[in-house]
Formats: sequence, C-alpha cells, structure tokens
Amino acid sequence: MTKSDVRFVIIVVLSYGLIVHSYQVDYEDNNSKDEERAEEILAPMDGYAILNCDVDFPQDMEIPYSLVWKKDGDAIFSRSDSILVVNGPPRGRISPLLHAVPGMGRGSINITSLKESDGGWYHCIVYFPNRTPRTRNNGTWVHLTVTSGNLILNPPYNQTIMEWKDVILPCTPREAGTKITWYKDGVPLTDLHEILHRSFLGEDGSLTIHSVLISDLGEYTCEATNEYGKKQTASAFINVINKAKVIYTPKEVYLPHGMPGSLDCFYVANPPLIKMEWEKDGILFHPLNVPGVFSRENGSIYFSKITDDHAGMYRCTPYNELGTEGPSARIHVVILRPPVFTIRPMSLYLKRLGESVEIPCEASDGDRDLKPLVTWYKKDESQLPEGRFIIKGGNLTILKIQEEDRGVYQCSAMNKAATVVAETELLVENVPPRAPYNLTAKASNTSVHLKWVAGRKRPRIRYSIWYKPVDVQEWRTKEVQSQDILEAIIDNLTPGVEHEFLVLSDDPQGESIFSKPLKVWTLEENINAPASISADPNKIGAPRNVNLKTIEDGYLLTWEPPKNEGDNMIIYLVKWYQGPSEYLIASTETTETFMKIDSLMEGETYHFEVIAILDGNEQVPSEKITVTISAYGKIQAVAISLTVFVICILLVLFGLYYGKNKFCPNFFTSEKIPENTV
Repeated sequence: MTKSDVRFVIIVVLSYGLIVHSYQVDYEDNNSKDEERAEEILAPMDGYAILNCDVDFPQDMEIPYSLVWKKDGDAIFSRSDSILVVNGPPRGRISPLLHAVPGMGRGSINITSLKESDGGWYHCIVYFPNRTPRTRNNGTWVHLTVTSGNLILNPPYNQTIMEWKDVILPCTPREAGTKITWYKDGVPLTDLHEILHRSFLGEDGSLTIHSVLISDLGEYTCEATNEYGKKQTASAFINVINKAKVIYTPKEVYLPHGMPGSLDCFYVANPPLIKMEWEKDGILFHPLNVPGVFSRENGSIYFSKITDDHAGMYRCTPYNELGTEGPSARIHVVILRPPVFTIRPMSLYLKRLGESVEIPCEASDGDRDLKPLVTWYKKDESQLPEGRFIIKGGNLTILKIQEEDRGVYQCSAMNKAATVVAETELLVENVPPRAPYNLTAKASNTSVHLKWVAGRKRPRIRYSIWYKPVDVQEWRTKEVQSQDILEAIIDNLTPGVEHEFLVLSDDPQGESIFSKPLKVWTLEENINAPASISADPNKIGAPRNVNLKTIEDGYLLTWEPPKNEGDNMIIYLVKWYQGPSEYLIASTETTETFMKIDSLMEGETYHFEVIAILDGNEQVPSEKITVTISAYGKIQAVAISLTVFVICILLVLFGLYYGKNKFCPNFFTSEKIPENTV
C-alpha cells in the first residue's frame, strides 16, 4: 500500500469575478490491477459508458467519504463534501450519475461522446477521512474498450481480372465477432447460386471467387455488422475482361426473300467489340463491297432486300483489344419466300350491337403448298372477346358484338422466314359517345400532373389538354402524343393561381367531346412539391443506373433497384418523353428492373425516367437520361441512293462510249493530209 495525494484546482465563477480554491485529497492506493475481478466494458465511439463503483459504508451507516477515479494511473475525477473536481482528457464529458440506475453503485460515473482515447484502465477509490482505517472493501477496476466508428479495417477495392482467373476481395473487420455479409449488385450472394458454388468466405471476411466468368462482372458490397447491430458497408467493382468470343451459333437461319433481314453473331466482348469478320462459303465477306448489304455497330449483317444470292454458309469472328477466341460454327442461311395472303379481310366492317361478324383471312406458304400459321389479335394488344370468338381455317368470327369489340384487328401469317400482317377495322354502330372522366390532378409550384379515364376505348383516338387561369379568357392547348397515354404534365404555370383544365377526346369518326372542367390551385412559391413525390434517400432511394440499349427487335431499358429497398415491394413507373419540349410519349408500370420498348423513331431524342413507387404511393424518381436514336435507316437510304446514282452515271458513260464506237468511229479522227511534193 502506498500513500498518494492529488491536488485539484477548483475555479468558481461568480458574478463579480473568479475565486480559485485549492483542494487536496490524500488516500492510500493499491496500484496493482485486479484483472480477474475487473469489469470489461465495450462501448461504441460517440456513445456513452457507465463505469460502476460501489460505496461500502461501515455497519451500513452513511458517513462522509471521498471518491477518486483514476485512468491509467492519473486522477481524472474526484468528489468530496459535494464538491466535484474533473481533471484530464474527459473534461466536460464525465459526470456522476444524477439518478439511481439499477445495479450501479453511488460512486458510478458516466462518460459521454466517447473517443478512442477514452479506452483504458479505470480505477475507483473510496476512502473515509473521519475514520480509521480510511479504506474498506472499496475500489473497482474497469477496463473500457471504445470501438471505432469504422467497422471495416481493410475494405474491398476495384479490380480488373481476366476471365477464368481467381479474384480475392478483402473485407477485414476491425473487431472480432463482427458478421460479414456479401452482396452482388444489391442481391445477397447466398441467393446467387451461379457464383455461390464458386466462392469462398474466409475467416478474415474476404471473398474469394474461383474461375470468374464474364457474368460475374458487377458491384460487390461487403456489409459488416457488430454485436450492437451497427452496420457499415464498403463496395468495389469487379471488371471481368476477356477476348471476344462467340457464345451461341444457330445451325440454320431463315431469311425472307424480297424483304429486309439481318444475320446476327452472338458474342461477348469486354473490352467492347472493335471489329467483326464474316465469311461466306469459306471466302472473306465484306458487307461494304456488296450492294444492299450493311454492317451494323454490333457486328450484325443487314440485308436491305434479301435475294437467293444471299443463301450460303456463314461464319463470324469477333475481335476486341485483347483479340479473339476464334470463329463461330458455320451458319446455314436458307432463303424462303414469305407467306402470301390468298384471301385478305376487307379494310372496314360496320356492325350493330349484338350482331356477329365473320372476317376471312387465308394465306399460303411462298415456297410450298403448305399453309403458314395464321393467328388473330387486336392491334392495341387487348384480348379478343373471351368466349365470343372463333378462329377456324384462318377466319375470325366474333359473336354478339359489344362496344369494346370495336378496334383494329390484325391477321398474322407466319412461316420460318417471316411474318406478314393484314389489318381490318371493326366499327360498332349505336354506341353513344362518352367524354373522358374521373379527372385527377396533383399540383406543384409551376406544374400540374393530370390523369383521366378514357370515355370509350376506340382506335386512333387523340387527346388534348385545354387549360387557362380562371380569370383569363384565352385557352391554351397541349396535345398528348400517344393515344395510349391517359396523363399529361402541364408546365410553366403561375404559382399560387387557380387554373381550369379540360380534356378533349378527338375520334377519327368526327366525335369530339370535352370532359367536365377541373379547377386546381398551383402551390405558392414557398411551398414544396407534394409529399407523394419525394426523393428522401432515407426511405427507399431512387432507381439507379438507368440505361437504354439496342436489341434485335427493339430497345431494352434497364435500371438497378434503390440501394436501401430492403424487403419492400416496389413498383416502377417508367415514363419517356420526346424532343426538347419533353412531350410525354408513354408510361407503364412494372415490378421488373427492365422493360422492352418495341420501336423508337430514328434521329429523335428521348428522355427516360424511372419512378420507384412504395406502399402508400410514395414516389422517388430517378435521374432522367437523354438518348438520341441513331438514324441507321436514313444512313442506309442515303447509301443506297448514292450507289444507284453511281451506277446510273457509269451506265450513261458506258452508253456514250458504246455509241461513239459503233455509230461515230471516226468522229474524233481526221484523214491524213498528204505531204506536199516538190
């Protein structure tokens, strides 16, 4: 036992100045740690820790006592005769317990806003100045460990790796007992069996993937969770590169005679494709050297008009910066005649409600006497009337016609090479017109989002919005660009003003009818947009990485779900607009993270937006992307025109040359003048 004394300086702030008191504590101290009986406390950074210290009074009678707390041998806190003294680094963050806490002694202290430097050995000493001996069974050893704010000591980093090699992504936790979970593109690795059976999670949290494939490319996220439930994530991108290689080759491809068509090479390449070589019947095939044949950016061959000369055995070889893994297998291109309609439906059928109609449609195979497959469907993609239609021998019969049966019907004849379509329209008499109804509006400061329900489902119907401030006489109009769109956004409105809106439906048969008027106030300038359209990232976040790419039969719009979607069921509302004025072209809902778009106009600019909709109609929009569609068709038309022009010039020059030699052989020559003789 050693006797120690500690001197504290107390500064008392009064209204008339400062009074400085000196205070000294004498106590006997046992500096040896009692590690076996010491209490271990683990607390997070920026949190708090209560260090327990019991006060054992002689014969359970409370008498005056003094309390001292030391950290790593240095006194930091003292209390005696209701005087508190704080010294050392935790100053301002250390205090006695103001209220009784179950299980905690009277000498306990609370340290708040913990820092890493607060960790260490704490010793509580209680002594009685008016009693001999001064000490009893008092004094507690506490070891405090402050966990860092970073749970991950060694996070993963971006890597580029060749296909079929192994890759290791580190994720070393700072503390033992931390749980490590891995995700790929936001999906738990345990749900991705394609990768799971080739991966291994090390004791240090690292992820090893054996024989990486091109499909393994993506963002990998390491999530660390400590025993308090605190989480931290770190992400890295794995870029898997390979030589360009063919992944699929069809044995036969059927192309329609006299129609356009394409021959595709199915490959993967990272880095991207830089060259595609084609062979035809064992000879190098250059599309640019063949009239009417073009090479597309993705390496495919496009035929503007297919002839029998295009038949043969083809083979493709893709190249990128790393080279190629070799050519494809041979593709047998077979030229077939497309189906031919022998009986076509009339362009228009007019029937009354309750009547029946039979629409004929027959087709034959262009090369053989076989009949192609004939099917019927409505052009607006709605279903044929269930239980009221019959298809027999290619003919369509609709029984007991209803108002919703009106529309454009398409008869499709298909063989291995092509599909041809014949259209007809069915009109229904005695159907009273009906205006758009159930108008709803959602206003912001300068715009109103209108929605409505179609009065009648009719083909080729057009909508336009009529609007104006209530106190203004002149109406303004805005056309809706597609008949399938039943909503519109009216921009450039005045804040805090009541506006009146009408929806006009214009039928090709001459029926034009207005909806009932709807009056809406735009919000004041100091009022935010409606809460239902919110981009609060703490809720669900916005869809990410919206991208549009070209596929064989149209375009594919893809996106990634919000990072913090959790277990919520999210519906995506996809909208796209056209031109600099951003006219709304179409909108549709889906639960997938992709959507196929059949056609976009070449040379036009489109704007795409994906809105995540959560339960309760909370909406979070993504960033808009702008895409200009390449004018391949226009380029091809110009190329064909130039080719025809050059051929015509050559024919004219050849005709002149031929005519000169046949009809005017001496036109550019003269008889030889005899020499003068002397």
